[in-house]
Amino acid sequence: MGFREFTDSRGVVWRAWDVSIEQLHPVTRGEDYMGNLSDGWLAFESEGERRRMPAPYPRDWIDLSLPALEELCRSAPVVSGRKARSTPSGEHVAFALEAADRAAIAEAQRTFASPRGRTWTVRPHECLRPDGERQVVLRFTADDIVVDLPQWPENWREATMEQYALMLLDADPPRRPGKGKVPQRRRDDRPGDDVPVFKTSALEDDVAR
Repeated sequence: MGFREFTDSRGVVWRAWDVSIEQLHPVTRGEDYMGNLSDGWLAFESEGERRRMPAPYPRDWIDLSLPALEELCRSAPVVSGRKARSTPSGEHVAFALEAADRAAIAEAQRTFASPRGRTWTVRPHECLRPDGERQVVLRFTADDIVVDLPQWPENWREATMEQYALMLLDADPPRRPGKGKVPQRRRDDRPGDDVPVFKTSALEDDVAR
């Protein structure tokens, strides 16, 4: 299974992942109602749209350039949830697909809760810089807050809450897309090596302003 999150040429954020036949529940694999998705699929999801490309799909999609991945996304059929759920078999299909999709997404990202109770999601994000070069950042999101970290440790998936909080302080200033001037974090709030525990409250105070 692979996972990629990227911003397309129109500024839309997409998540892409594949679900193979091996990842489907044995009972689900044998059901006729799965139709052309019984061998797996490649999924694309944005805030307002979901697409699924039935297998066989390009196996090298995980290594495609961003323009090629965007083109593949546009060629994938759009999912119509309302129509799919209009029959009992459609309900079964929707449930099976959503369960597999949720499992794929959960495996590809990490979440942690700050001391203030805010839930942060962490995952790599790809985009094209103004010069056309590909850039990958580690993206932290909480509600409508977006924080990007240009450089991060390879073992970021195993980080503790305190380590994630320190990464946030080294990231670009937090922002809320489309909401005027972005707040600035206080870099001086980063503790020294002799401070064992750091909390995200300083950064969240800045975001709240």
